[in-house]
Amino acid sequence: MRYKIMTITVVALLCVAVILGFMIFIVSTNQGGIAGNNTPVPTSEATPDGGIETSVPTEPPTEEPTPTPEPPLAGMIIGIDPGHQKKMNGGKEPCAPWGPEANSKANNTVMKTKTSSGTQGKFTNQPEYIVTLDISLKLKAKLEALGATVVMTRETHDVDLSNIDRANICNEAGCDVTLRIHCNGADKESVNGVEAWIRGVGDGTKEYKELGEYEKQLAEELLRYYVNSTGAVNRGVKTSDDYTGLNWSTVPSIIIECGFMSNEEEDNKLASAEYQQQIADGIANWLLNTKVLKQAEQE
Repeated sequence: MRYKIMTITVVALLCVAVILGFMIFIVSTNQGGIAGNNTPVPTSEATPDGGIETSVPTEPPTEEPTPTPEPPLAGMIIGIDPGHQKKMNGGKEPCAPWGPEANSKANNTVMKTKTSSGTQGKFTNQPEYIVTLDISLKLKAKLEALGATVVMTRETHDVDLSNIDRANICNEAGCDVTLRIHCNGADKESVNGVEAWIRGVGDGTKEYKELGEYEKQLAEELLRYYVNSTGAVNRGVKTSDDYTGLNWSTVPSIIIECGFMSNEEEDNKLASAEYQQQIADGIANWLLNTKVLKQAEQE
């Protein structure tokens, strides 16, 4: 009888143990998941109105991508006008948009050749229009690599563009500055160096004068960087009312006479790809560092 009672007691304890184990299993499943399962389970809290509010596990913060730095010349619009073309246009066009009452020597009654033939290398026989386009294309590639928008008046020799046409292309594009690439010539072979030409008195208005003063600041800075890159002689900044392309420009415009094709040393340099690249590098460095353009942008 005693053994029977003991057996019943053991069985009863085993049943209790099984029931308790099952209950623990149920509770652990509801609160923390099955052992070994690391998936977080939302916890529940009572809300003031007696309802149940379930909290959602917080996701780890995502890292923001590092922004790509903007190219140094991004936002700038640079006009490049490679001087001359394969076939000159001997037709005539007004030298300036204003009347003789504003300027008796340069006005809309004074007619100029639409596009002249340009000069030619005395020693290389290289036409100016070829050299100016070679330099301009190297400059375009350099400036675009730095993020600038480049507006070219021509990218081939077979065009028919007057000087007013060239000015209007850059005016309509709203260029920050237009660079008119040319080469020089002189009767004396010894004459050499780089020089810049900007507008003169024009129509005599305050606005025109201020634009000319701004161009002078730009041109003086440009020449410093140009000669630093090429070693050319700095012949300075000059003004004139005779250039149709300058008179019709409503944006800052500079003629860069890159050297004298009548000088043996400069003629050979201007025809070489290496020197052309030095010119492009010098102009690009000027645009990267010029304080005048940066000041104008802030204003």
